[in-house]
Amino acid sequence: MKQFTSSFAKHRQLYTFLILVFVSLLLILISGQKFMFKPKEVAQSILSGGQRITGGISNWLVRTVNSIGELKRTRVELSKLQEKLLEYEKITRDIIELRAENSELKKQLGFYREYTIKSIPAEIIAKDPENLFSTLIINKGTLNGVSRNMPVIAYQSGLQGLVGKIVYVNKFTSTVKPLLDPTLYIAARVQNSRYEGLISGIDEASGFLIMKYVSKEAIDQVRYGDIVITSGMGGIYPKGIHIGRVRKIEAKQYETSMNILLQPVIDFSRLEYVFVLSGGKKQNP
Repeated sequence: MKQFTSSFAKHRQLYTFLILVFVSLLLILISGQKFMFKPKEVAQSILSGGQRITGGISNWLVRTVNSIGELKRTRVELSKLQEKLLEYEKITRDIIELRAENSELKKQLGFYREYTIKSIPAEIIAKDPENLFSTLIINKGTLNGVSRNMPVIAYQSGLQGLVGKIVYVNKFTSTVKPLLDPTLYIAARVQNSRYEGLISGIDEASGFLIMKYVSKEAIDQVRYGDIVITSGMGGIYPKGIHIGRVRKIEAKQYETSMNILLQPVIDFSRLEYVFVLSGGKKQNP
């Protein structure tokens, strides 16, 4: 029974055709009132039905082949459109990046023109993003007038901030030690109250710059957010360069001085361009 059902389902059109032929013959016999068997007419009916079935199958195959061809052409066109879309997206990203870089360079150029001390503009070409204490490599060297112990500053968020100093130089590049390094000592001053101290790298507990040896008399005069600048003492860093903002004061009863914790003005994680101060006053053109 299962085999018959399967065979019928597989050859449904053929069985349907045969049944229709049989019914047609039966109707012809009944309507003629006499039993007349005409082989020619029966053959023509069978051939006509076969032609219709063959024609239907042929049309279906033609439409299927045409549909497959059209689908392939559509896929090819879609692939080309996707490639063009990716290309346009890349061009858009490049344009946005170039505009942002152009805007930043204009800011740096404006700062360079306004700054009164002679400076050498440079770009950072190497650094360790996971270690802000590590040295920075810039693309200017002795051929550009850079030498050891020259201070390095940057322009960021509308302020000039201290970055560090040059510790090694060759012809084409130089190495900068950032002020975050605990081996770098910088004479500093609170801009408003004028109290002085010595900055010596990052406080490990808080992650802020630490300014030591500040007189305890400053405890009631130093405020959160006050700017700390270079004092100019020591002869390396010019006076008045921004270093950081006051974030916390640590004063112990048994000590004669106190510490001030500072958030650096410069965000080293997004630092790209710097200026090496070569000394002397810039001559306006």
